[in-house]
Amino acid sequence: MIVDRLENIIASLRREEGFRSHAYKDHLGYVTVGIGRCIEEGVGIGLSLEEAEYLLMNDVRRCIDELGKALPWASSLDNQRKEVLVELAFQMGLPNLLKFKRMLAAMKDGQFEKASEELLDSKYAGQTPERAARYAKRIVG
Repeated sequence: MIVDRLENIIASLRREEGFRSHAYKDHLGYVTVGIGRCIEEGVGIGLSLEEAEYLLMNDVRRCIDELGKALPWASSLDNQRKEVLVELAFQMGLPNLLKFKRMLAAMKDGQFEKASEELLDSKYAGQTPERAARYAKRIVG
């Protein structure tokens, strides 16, 4: 390696680039994230599959933790139904999932046919019909 003190470079880049938790356009207008990671297609390096998998694992763990706090009753569901809730929370975010009050109430009461129907009778199902149909089928069991 041509550099002896990698930590000096890292510290300097942290100061120079700063940290942004959301995508932003850098001074040249390129989409960038984190600490100066340009993800603009054709310009930056984007994300590797390994990096994307790391983010996915962290996101899924966060969804599981959030659901456990927001819907403690969900721990009594079977794995298939729990997994659907996690996937929905991942896709739309927990705040939006919590708006599915009738579906969640039906799931809590063990009325899985009704929960499935409520999911399919939503704006979400109109936006992603095939995915919603797959989740509805998994809710029914």
